[in-house]
Amino acid sequence: MATTSVSTSDVVNWAYQYSLACAKLTSAQSAASSSSNRRADIATAQADFNNTMISLLPTDVQSSVQVQYMQAYTSYNTAMASTTSEAGRQAAMASLYDTLSGITLPTASNATINISNAMANIASMASNAGTAWLAAVASGANIMNTQAASYTESLKTMLSNAGMDTSGITSPTISTQAASTFAAASAAAATGGTSGAILNAALVGYILANDTS
Repeated sequence: MATTSVSTSDVVNWAYQYSLACAKLTSAQSAASSSSNRRADIATAQADFNNTMISLLPTDVQSSVQVQYMQAYTSYNTAMASTTSEAGRQAAMASLYDTLSGITLPTASNATINISNAMANIASMASNAGTAWLAAVASGANIMNTQAASYTESLKTMLSNAGMDTSGITSPTISTQAASTFAAASAAAATGGTSGAILNAALVGYILANDTS
């Protein structure tokens, strides 16, 4: 399976476009609250947001069954919110069914099943690797903190014997809070977090993996 190289600038742009789309959606929903066409305006705002999200996907993904299904229901929801008649609602429903009927579902095969199983295994290994990494970081930090405290006390004793004030000398410590917090956030996102949480975790993870030395 071919891999796609993604630059940090791409990830940052996605995050920016996502944040901007969310702001526009919130603004449009707020404006629609006092509109005479409230339901239609909110549905239109949601459709614009969905289209923006789709535009950020790779070209081949934009034509996928999942995206076609999402677009069909986006159009349906917009049409339902814009009509006030029973005939309009029936037309929206008929259009939805026509669109769904035109979607060609992929044929299940051993390849797709194997890919699904492989992805599940990768996710499990990634989770186990993350746990092991955090444990190793925490263990190393504890060892270094213990040694730093011992060296600091020895230094303070030596300076004190020389008649120097050591009250301001403290032992340096290493914290794993940042790593633990990120790992927890990533795990939460990967197991059903909001789209924003998933995007933020992906952005931070990518930058940490590629730009931190």
